[in-house]
Amino acid sequence: MYRFISTARADRPGLPVAGLIVAILALWFLAAAIAAPFDHDESQYVAGAYFSARLTIFRDFAYLQPPLHAWTLAPLSLWAPGHMVLAMRLATALMALASLGLIAVAQRIAGISRFSATLATLLVAATAAFQFTASVVRNDMLATLLASAAMLITLQALRRCNGRHWIAAGIFYGLAIATKLNFAPLGLAVGLFVITAGGRGGMRAAMLLAFGSILGMGPLLLGWIAGPEGFVYGVLTYGMTAPHAWYAANGAAHELGGLEKATDLLKYLWKGPALAALLLQAANRFAMRGRVRSPGRRLAIWMAAGALIGAALPTPTQIQYLMPLLPPLALALGYMLDDARHWPQRLRVGAITLMCVATIPGMLPAIRDFAAVRHGAPLLQAEANAHWLGRLVRASGGHAVLTLSPHLAVDSGLAIDARTATGPFVYRTGWTIDPAKARRLHMLAPATLPDLDRAPPAAILTGYENGTRKLPLRPDESLIRYALRRGYHMVPMPDGVGRLYLRD
Repeated sequence: MYRFISTARADRPGLPVAGLIVAILALWFLAAAIAAPFDHDESQYVAGAYFSARLTIFRDFAYLQPPLHAWTLAPLSLWAPGHMVLAMRLATALMALASLGLIAVAQRIAGISRFSATLATLLVAATAAFQFTASVVRNDMLATLLASAAMLITLQALRRCNGRHWIAAGIFYGLAIATKLNFAPLGLAVGLFVITAGGRGGMRAAMLLAFGSILGMGPLLLGWIAGPEGFVYGVLTYGMTAPHAWYAANGAAHELGGLEKATDLLKYLWKGPALAALLLQAANRFAMRGRVRSPGRRLAIWMAAGALIGAALPTPTQIQYLMPLLPPLALALGYMLDDARHWPQRLRVGAITLMCVATIPGMLPAIRDFAAVRHGAPLLQAEANAHWLGRLVRASGGHAVLTLSPHLAVDSGLAIDARTATGPFVYRTGWTIDPAKARRLHMLAPATLPDLDRAPPAAILTGYENGTRKLPLRPDESLIRYALRRGYHMVPMPDGVGRLYLRD
């Protein structure tokens, strides 16, 4: 590090050093995938992949996201019976490692020195957004992987002015959007940049990019063809209506205001070096205005602007929505670190020290997770609970379970009721959807609970949707009342949290 700060030659970490960095990152992310506690949203992503391997998405079961992530992880639910969630977590960790590799290579294509590219990539990896998204089953990391590949190919297209590269870049931007919709502003920003890029882009390149994007968004069309009504509700309608209804029902509608969203974005940027990097880059850009016309730098600015819009669009604002920002942030940061070689030494030392210190808030959650593993990894404990659940239900003569927490039951070997494929999310705002529509879309709502009487489930797993301090309503309560009224008897789960209701 000292050589980088004081000279212009420390830009070549050798192959042994690069291999060591990759090995450490691989161990870190794979371990974090096992150590991280469950995120509330994982239920819908795990269930989406599980059912995608068995049923037709949007037609036979509801899903609240674009379909590509579910289709990508679906084979794991067949290849790793009894260990599905673990396999999906580890696959996400590998996607995180691949994303960092693409981000580093993209910077090298842009002409950034090896050392600066390595340091910028590590700083981005230390953000809380990246650490969190790399350790849980969500679609954000797959979208980041695809966007990182798209950024790399875009930089190649800027160098070679090759139409095939523009189409390929568009395909990957389209695939990222078909994985997570809040990556759409990122792709749009790249298109606007290409139009203004002059000789290295222009309208022809933008048209080729748009053509590739349309091809890449093919999974969205396939999802719509599979189930038009289910697709429109799950991908569009639900996200625009249900969060507002749920927060209002919990007396927390004020949490979704514009000021609160902006505050949350700043808070999440602060958790890691992202905020410090953005401020330093803004200052560096202002100091160098008019002197640098690199298309790669302009691309990073356009992409970052689009990514920030994409981060602010979803409601409520969550830390994972910053993921579109990280690839262009790393690119811009790499350029700035190269520029820092020409800064006064005191300024170089201060800027790099600030960003390194800023990694602490981003790394603390993962460090706490590792420390808590001495009491047992939540993921492995949940897998053992699922195996226990499967043995108990089969011993009682049953073969299926209904639950709003499908991620805690898929490893049981039991059949999961597809009407709860969205986890608790559709059910908890069930009053916002017409019962007839819920039946058409194969969704369970409180109003359609009596439908279970036609073929009562052998077991009902509850206890994991008990509300939070901010959102105190408990979706599980109506399932518990149903089970008690139908004569089910309760058996506590080994984790001391869940309650299993078995039909006599």
